Amino acid sequence: MSASEGGGAPDYRSLGAKVGIELHRQLDVGGKLFCGCSTAREDGSKSFRRVLLPSESELGDVDPAARFEAARGMEFEYMYGDSSSCLVEADEEPPHDVNQRALEAAITVALLLGSTIVDEVHVMRKIVIDGSNTSGFQRTMLIALGGSLKFGEKSVGVLTITLEEDAARNLGSDGRVKKYGLDRLGIPLVEVSLAPLEISSAQDAVDAAAALGRLLKSTGMVARGIGTVRQDLNISIAGSGIVEVKGVQELPLIAKVVEFEVRRLGWLKEVAAELSRRGVRPESAVGEIVDVTGILSRAKGGVVRKSIAGGARALAVLARGYRGLLGSEPYEGVRVGRDLAAIANAFGLGGVIHSDELPNYGVDEGLVEEVRAALAAGSEDAFVIALGDAEVARRVLEAVSGRLRDLVSGPPAETRAPTPDGRTKYMRPRPGSARMYPETDLLPIPITGAMRARLRENLPLPWDRQVSELASKYGLSAKLADEVLDSERYDLFREAVKMGVKPSVAATVITETLVSLRREGLDVDSVSDDQLRRLFSAIASGRIAKEAASEVLRAVASGRAPDVDSAAEALGISALDDAALAALIDEVLDRNERMISERGDRALGPLMGEVMSKVRGRVDGAKVNEMLRLKLKERLGRSG
Repeated sequence: MSASEGGGAPDYRSLGAKVGIELHRQLDVGGKLFCGCSTAREDGSKSFRRVLLPSESELGDVDPAARFEAARGMEFEYMYGDSSSCLVEADEEPPHDVNQRALEAAITVALLLGSTIVDEVHVMRKIVIDGSNTSGFQRTMLIALGGSLKFGEKSVGVLTITLEEDAARNLGSDGRVKKYGLDRLGIPLVEVSLAPLEISSAQDAVDAAAALGRLLKSTGMVARGIGTVRQDLNISIAGSGIVEVKGVQELPLIAKVVEFEVRRLGWLKEVAAELSRRGVRPESAVGEIVDVTGILSRAKGGVVRKSIAGGARALAVLARGYRGLLGSEPYEGVRVGRDLAAIANAFGLGGVIHSDELPNYGVDEGLVEEVRAALAAGSEDAFVIALGDAEVARRVLEAVSGRLRDLVSGPPAETRAPTPDGRTKYMRPRPGSARMYPETDLLPIPITGAMRARLRENLPLPWDRQVSELASKYGLSAKLADEVLDSERYDLFREAVKMGVKPSVAATVITETLVSLRREGLDVDSVSDDQLRRLFSAIASGRIAKEAASEVLRAVASGRAPDVDSAAEALGISALDDAALAALIDEVLDRNERMISERGDRALGPLMGEVMSKVRGRVDGAKVNEMLRLKLKERLGRSG
């Protein structure tokens, strides 16, 4: 199917669609990877600043992703606290020895996947100058190669298993200063990279990721919760470069991202084919950058005139053969111009203006023609304008020019970020081989036969066995036990049971209830573990009946209540004590004396329905049933 045709899902097989999954999972092993600092979240109040610059590899090459990040000219501020950070995180002290438990966890994963474990682990430095690491590089080490993962009736190969340090926590930007929290920097991550999977539907990628996630959870050594897992997707179609989509957090989002990317790549193949038909070649795809401020200063209002009046310069570059291709949108969000705007965003500009969207923004047809003349544009040519500081605008158009050249040869390899709706946006070029070099502060680590044998003898039970044992231990159905064990809040389930909450109730709340609320479009992630603990505590103490759990959480997730206690109070569902419940039941029995005399104990059903309609969410249904049954029996005894 042509990428510009509508309707239905893409034909993944005919397009040659492939998806490679890289799953990164934090390890819960009692400390960070290269020091003993706590891995708990800490909002530090102290800070320092750094500027990071790219360096050449041993062969004299500079990684393209590092060059792109350096061109942005950002400064980085790092927030830290005393319990989660030390001089290692600040890059003021060499790394300590590798966390032994983290190493054993990664080897355990390799054994479960049937991978070939290396004889000696070498720590490497991977250049990263987006600010997410104070040193300008991330430490990583190869643990194993090969192996396979089964999911359903299918299987996919394993490329590599690595152990590495997590990045600093992104706290947002303030102008040209990007802020990070060091509490997350250095937390151990195990990364499993799967071989490219030929897919017949986007669900294939979802199923493979789900199976890999369960395997990691089965070890009992991974952290759980929001922010502890990240899935990167390497997506391609026949004739395209590999697109790495970074940080796809949730399984349901994978299918949307894959579908969007396959459609986008298909469209870019059509763009390349059309450019070829128009005789465009990469070396001639763009012209020189020209200052057109004088022309556009005569714009009749709008953002262009306002920007120039405020001191901005207007620079333009010719895009040969691109007329009609920059603004065309075969699918919602799939547009070449959108990616050019994302490049501008990376440099701090709000976007760019291209000729396919003109006349507009106060620029009339006469000014468009003047710009075209200044750029010597032909009938099939387009142009792109950047408004801003002259140096920044030039850097933006240089990056845009590189993008336009790349597109001539087909969909380029690049790194993108997912959006909440399942689309993707341009981040930077794909890194190359020049980004990796050896760590000089740590010696190689031998993996002995004794270590392998010990870990092999203590492998965790298969997933199905763990599900079966969980179901048996807590009296859960197999389905519910599977969902609980797979949940990011499995540890919270065990806490709730220790509080005295019935296992089936705790399991239902953290799985079915939260999933149902998410399907309603509510922000379930805003319901913190602490709020759930409060809810379980209230259920265990009898302050809130289990039937009220969904309503309470709905109020919190929708923002109608700041916390569980406020939600219960606002909803008027504080639990009834025994005396109040007895009085209400007596009132219902008095009102239904005639039905009781006619139906006898068969009146229990309708009476139960009436009582529950008045107390639902305030008293456990089993308690209501027991008290009502006794009182009805007493009444029938008296009347007999």
